[in-house]
Amino acid sequence: MRRLVLMRHAKTESHNLDGDHSRHLTKGGIQDAQDAGVALRALGIDSALVSTATRTRETFTHLGLDVAPHFLDDLYFGGTDTAARLIAATPDTTQALLVVGHAPTIPDLAATLLFASDPSEADGVGGWFPTSAYSTFTFDGSWKDLFGDSPLGYEGTVRRH
Repeated sequence: MRRLVLMRHAKTESHNLDGDHSRHLTKGGIQDAQDAGVALRALGIDSALVSTATRTRETFTHLGLDVAPHFLDDLYFGGTDTAARLIAATPDTTQALLVVGHAPTIPDLAATLLFASDPSEADGVGGWFPTSAYSTFTFDGSWKDLFGDSPLGYEGTVRRH
């Protein structure tokens, strides 16, 4: 069984003189990421795709996972379809994948995956996905088939604040 964890970055400063891509985590965001990391370490994450934005890189660092991340500009500049394509390209040697990105991409992707099994829950996930929140899905089969007809198990969305 494979596991996919979709996470929105932790709480950030409202602006940065160097632009959106350069926004840093707040002290509360750092603590939220550290708290999330405790739970995520128990999920056996063995691969991570992380946006290149400062806030996602810092979120990943503060999770404290013993995984070498793949930093991808496409997770910052692309949308839901791009993120789905990147996940589908994950090698099948990966059992548990973490994706750290941004809204609206992460909540939209979670809602898309959840819609097949529980449309009413999909609306809730897609409509409210705060910083440091993550949704966890399980499935059998290949990563490339995830966005086809693969039945998913939804383990829930953890909302941190």
